[in-house]
Amino acid sequence: MLLATILDPQCKRTHGWPNELRERVKVELKVQYDEIKPQNNTQPKENFSNNNSSIDHFHAYIFGPQVIEENEDTEFDNYFRTPQASYDTNPFQWWQNNKDSFPVLYELACKYLYIPATSVSSERLFSDAGNQICEERNRLKASTVTELLFLKRNSEYFNVFK
Repeated sequence: MLLATILDPQCKRTHGWPNELRERVKVELKVQYDEIKPQNNTQPKENFSNNNSSIDHFHAYIFGPQVIEENEDTEFDNYFRTPQASYDTNPFQWWQNNKDSFPVLYELACKYLYIPATSVSSERLFSDAGNQICEERNRLKASTVTELLFLKRNSEYFNVFK
């Protein structure tokens, strides 16, 4: 739940959280980020000039290729540097719009934000099943009960009396 909260662009500043809890959640998010992050982004890139001048070749011969180390945490750090989204922002739409800027965090957001926050739907299903399987109907086959529950849950999408 805490990872889903920090991945919600409206709540990522974690206002009111104790500092220790905020840091623990960020560390856990970083661990998951590192597990998903593509391995090829962590390799240093060699920068060879496209200009074939003899000075560039001499420079490369003497000093070797210029190696530019990328900051591997830029995506992770930039997410927390971006402004917090306003309260009326749809977090799913925000992530859809920013998935190119934060591809790894987008995967994590999909993983954690799409989890239903309540168990109401599953409790309704159990309640409906209890209403269908009673003393008078205790010999129904499992497939029949499944079909009855499917029809009950989806009755709003069709009219059986047409």
